[in-house]
Amino acid sequence: MKITILGSSGQIGAYLTDYMRNKGHKVHEFDVLNGEHQDMTVIPNPELNRVIEDSDFIFFLAFDVGGSRYLKKYQHTFQFINNNTRLMANAFGLIQKYNKRFIFASSQMSNMSYSPYGVLKNIGELYTKSLNGLIVKFWNVYGIKKVKQDIIKSSNEANQKRIDNEKKAQEELYENRQKNTIS
Repeated sequence: MKITILGSSGQIGAYLTDYMRNKGHKVHEFDVLNGEHQDMTVIPNPELNRVIEDSDFIFFLAFDVGGSRYLKKYQHTFQFINNNTRLMANAFGLIQKYNKRFIFASSQMSNMSYSPYGVLKNIGELYTKSLNGLIVKFWNVYGIKKVKQDIIKSSNEANQKRIDNEKKAQEELYENRQKNTIS
């Protein structure tokens, strides 16, 4: 079966991608972390159109959320609301166009009208019901894979910064020695 995972680099998507591949399915990974060509907020998005058209089933896990601290700080911003409405309109429009079977990942927060995140997840549920899709709601998602990726990324960035600082210090030392030698 040909499966598309929208949000394939996320906490759930990364595991689901591995699981589906291990079960022998052909998996289209789709995530903005794979490059700008996979940005679901870009309308029209030819790559998104291609993978949805080519799929037998879609897991719609993508959402501009970035974790609880991000959510607390940014969910009331124009960009947060705009990004999520655009990616939903884009994906759901293509799911309707090609009449695809799918699951939408919602949240227990979808009934919380004071939260833009909750309201947007509720809108996603309304799209899903209108297209006869399935809804799943996750609560307190946690997994080591994403944590490991974040730790590795942070470690790599810290190491690069240390290397850059050491290189700069060596260059300054060399320049000072050159000045002292010339004088």
